[in-house]
Parts: sequence; structure tokens; C-alpha cells
Amino acid sequence: MGNKSKVKTRKGQLIHTFGTGAMQINKDGVSMITCGLDHWFESDNTQYALDDSTIKKFELTDERLQKKLDVTAFRVPPDFNILEDGKLNRVPIPAKRFPLWHICSNTKCQALSVPYEGANCEKKLFCDKCKAPTFQSRFISLCSDGHISDFPWFEWLNQHTGGDCSADTCQLKLEGTGSSSVSNIRVKCETCKSKSVSLKGIFQSETNDKGQLESTLSKAGIKCTCSSPWLGDSSEAKCTKVPVAALRQSTNVYFSKTDSSIHIPFQGNGVNKDVNDSFEDLTEQQKSRVNGAGDLAMKVQLMGAILNGKYSDANLKSYFDLREKGIEELECETEEEYRSQERKYFLEGVDEKTLAVRPQKKSDYEDWLSEYISNISLVRKLTVTQTMYGFDRISPGTNKSYDDYKKMLWKEHSNIGTWLPAVQSHGEGIYLEFDAKRIQEWSEQYSKSTAFINLMRKKEEHGYLDKFEDLTPEFILIHSFSHLLINQLIYESGYSSAALRERLYVSSKDNHKMYGLLIYTASGDSEGSLGGLVRVGQPGNLEPIIAKAISNASWCSSDPICFETGHHGGQGPNGLNLAACHNCLLLPETSCEVFNSLLDRMTINGTISKLNGYFDEV
Repeated sequence: MGNKSKVKTRKGQLIHTFGTGAMQINKDGVSMITCGLDHWFESDNTQYALDDSTIKKFELTDERLQKKLDVTAFRVPPDFNILEDGKLNRVPIPAKRFPLWHICSNTKCQALSVPYEGANCEKKLFCDKCKAPTFQSRFISLCSDGHISDFPWFEWLNQHTGGDCSADTCQLKLEGTGSSSVSNIRVKCETCKSKSVSLKGIFQSETNDKGQLESTLSKAGIKCTCSSPWLGDSSEAKCTKVPVAALRQSTNVYFSKTDSSIHIPFQGNGVNKDVNDSFEDLTEQQKSRVNGAGDLAMKVQLMGAILNGKYSDANLKSYFDLREKGIEELECETEEEYRSQERKYFLEGVDEKTLAVRPQKKSDYEDWLSEYISNISLVRKLTVTQTMYGFDRISPGTNKSYDDYKKMLWKEHSNIGTWLPAVQSHGEGIYLEFDAKRIQEWSEQYSKSTAFINLMRKKEEHGYLDKFEDLTPEFILIHSFSHLLINQLIYESGYSSAALRERLYVSSKDNHKMYGLLIYTASGDSEGSLGGLVRVGQPGNLEPIIAKAISNASWCSSDPICFETGHHGGQGPNGLNLAACHNCLLLPETSCEVFNSLLDRMTINGTISKLNGYFDEV
């Protein structure tokens, strides 16, 4: 997008909220859609890609996550201004004006128009008929395959009037654009003098008897246009998905698909620790150059040159051989396996540059806590990589492969294995693991409750929660406890609630049994953190914080409504929470892994209900 219409966006927002395919508003009030990754690292002056050495400065490495998502590298979104060969180069992330249909702001005119090709799309546009300023239509249509297009004005009008109006011959206008009700807004053809047609019901969609989605547009015989404006074209392929009308600022227009990983330091058997430390000391740019070298001999040569012959070629060859084998061993088939690898380091402890964990002695904490929590580890340093690999529209789902999602980000599909946008942050954390025997005994009782059985059924109906496998009482307990603890920690640690995040390690499968949670921060400086979390996790500091969190679970300022609504039908989005609302358990969206769903504070402290809470005896 041109300089006049630039939008300042934080790099983290390009992974979550405003990534490829998402819309945002520039300072002139123009709605723009972020373009595909094909043109992210191009110079604004020449439209050519930056040279490789400049791009390498933006590369990140996390070998486990790269293997999981099958990409060669991650890249931090580029800065707006980059120095290349001593010259200042502007490298904006491209965006396009969308939607294209405009409405005249003159209430006597209200003509609908599309700006002609080549119009200056960075500034406000004016009506051809009365010269009044125009504004972009707020109505769009989208489908669950990710396509998005302007509202099908002509098809909607023709369907209701039986006419054959088209963009080539007809001039449309709206009536009642000032109304807050959609049913009062009407579209008509000025050329054919057709009757005006109301937009009533355009947003409605429902699942029919066969379990298929039906919308007002599909019932009117309107099909998806298969349009992908963020990739610069309308595809020729036919899309069979049902189009749904929406407002362009609706929350269901964009759900980014993100994944995160905690960087595990490589500790292969027999590996030369000095060589490994030297490798970890390299800059991200140097690491990605070495990792990107084609064969082993090239890696050895590059590493030798960077370190000025500090180690022999034989030494380096042995190191890279072992490293490659070690990384292959870290390949995972399931999310549980992936997290289980991280958990191992939290339990055993490690002291490396990217991860420093100190397991604590249970006996140093008060006796009551050791009965419920079997392991406590203080994480002084951790490195978290967050990446975006695709997005959903209408509702978040899990029914596509990683490759299918990645194709949504690239016009040139052959590039999907090259790189993905990511940000890396350094922080600290506390890891807690619940006592396995005690939590399983508690689980047997809670699993018989009607509220839990109903919640299980609802969870099965919503595909976007499939990542979390089968719903278990243990999961709800640990997730709810995590939210309570974060809400308490913000008073004690000096971090805001948006700066703290959770990562859940819960599985009841025999080969990966785990009942843990990590609360971490990724808002510290590049060296690590403010140190607040590690301090509050020490013996003597942690017990009163956990005791207060447990006490907070017994009552919410919205009770008895919060508890009764939750346990008699559920509350929150799609009724996927029990006793959990904004006054007690909910967190900022970026802090929670599960979309603020699957929560119930009665699992922790059930004193006001007939249920047994895990910590009731405390």
C-alpha cells in the first residue's frame, strides 16, 4: 500500500489479528485487506524482492516447530524502513482496498458504485453523479473455505425482482442507509426503475436436517464467487461452500490459525557442549545461514568461517551429524507428544541460553500444597516462537491440513514450504504439575455430574476445539485453575493480565499422562524478563497466592446467576463454559489457549454447589 495510506501495525498483531486476509482501517478511514506472503519482502521503490542477505536478518529458527509445520524458516514481519547497502529502503507489507463497492454519502443520492481500475485507492473517493464523498459498503459475503467478496448486489436484486440487471448496463442505489436495522435498508436499480428490495435476513444461516449449512444467500440460489482479493485475483475454480453475508467488521470474518512452541535446547548424546554453546551464541541471521546450507560439508565450511577455525572440521562434522539425528528424534505425530517433550525439561531442569529451569523441592513448600501439587519448577528463561499458518472464516475449524491452510497465504502454492511469519519472545514462567493419583480420584466423581456430561456433548459439536482431544474433568480443572492463578498473579507479579499466558500440559493417555500447566510471560525485554514470576513462585510466596486464588473460586460477584446459568445450560460463546464469566474467570483472548471456553470454577472450589472441588479440603 502506498505511503499516504499506511497503517501502523505491531508485528505481533500481524500474527494474530491483522495477518494475511484480514482487514483493518487506515488513517483516512479506508478499509484495507492484508495481502499474501508472496510480496511481503519487496522494496517499495523497485517492487523486487530484497536480497537474500537482508532477508536473512529477519529469519528465526525453531527446528521442532519448523518440522511440525513443514517449513524451511520463520521470518519476523519486515520493518517499514530497512537499511540495504547503506540506502534506506521502504518495505511495507502490501494491502489492497476492500470492499470495492462504495455508497454515496449524499442521502438524496446513495448511488452504489465500484471505483474504476487505476483510481487512486489510497484516498477518499467521490460519487460520479453528485460529487459527494463515498464510503465503502459495510456488507460483504464470505465462505468457510476462506473466500471473501463484496455483497452480491445484482444477484440479490435480480433474485427478488426477476430482472436481469448487470454492472455493465445498470446503476444501483440504496435507500435508508442511515437506519440501524438491516431490514430498513433497500437496494433498487435506477436504470430499470425496479422495485426496491430489502436486505432483511441477509445475515441468517443455519444447519439443515442433513447437518449442512444453509444461508439466506444460498437459499436465493447465490453461489460463492471463489474470490481471494488478498492474493490479487478471483480464482477460476468453483467453490461449493455456502456463501454467508456479514458486516465487514464482524468477529466471524477472520480467525487466525496460530501455533506456538517453547524452544528446547539441543542436548544430544556425546555432543560437544562447547560447539553447541558456540552455535547457540550465533545471531539468528548466522544460525539461519548455517541451517539453510544445502549439505553437511557446506554447513561445516560456513560454521568454520564464522568461528574463524575455532574447531576442527571433524569436530564440526560430528556435531552436525548428531544434531541432525537428535532433531529427527524430536519429530512428533501428536500435540501431546510435542508438549510432552517440553514437560520433560520442566521436570528434570536445564540451564541453557534459551531455556533455564530449576525444579523446586516439594518439602520447601507448605505441606497442604504438596498434597495437591506434585511438582513446581521455576523457569528463569524461556524462548517462545509464535507463528501464523492460515486462517478461518465464519467459524474456527480444524478440518484442514497444515498445507491446505498454508495455501491460503500464498498465490504461488509452490512456496508454501519456504517460510511463515512468526515472532519470538523471551520470558519467564512457573510450571505446576498436579498430583496424578489425587486428580484421577477427584475426576471419577466430577465426571458423573450432569453439567460435565452436557459440556462434553457441546464440545463435540464445535470442531475448533478438536485440538484438545477428548474433554476430561482434569482438563477443565487445570484450565480453570490456570485462569484463577493468572488473575491473582497480576496483583503480585507486576505484570498485566494481557502479559501473562497459559500453556496446558494435560493428557490422560497412558503413554503421555500429564497434568501440568505453565504460566509464562513473553513481555519482558530481549534478555529475559522482569523476574516477577520466578520471585512469586518461590517457597513462602507461592502458597498464599494459590490459597487466595482457591478462595476466589468459591464466589463470583455475579453469583448466584453465574453458577446457576453455567450449571443449568452453560454460558459464554456456544454455552461452552459452566461457572465462568467476565467477573471471575475470563482472561484477555491472547492469554488463553482455548478461546476462553471449557471453564468451571466449581472444579476448584465447589462449596456453593453439590459438586466436589479438587481443593475443597483446603
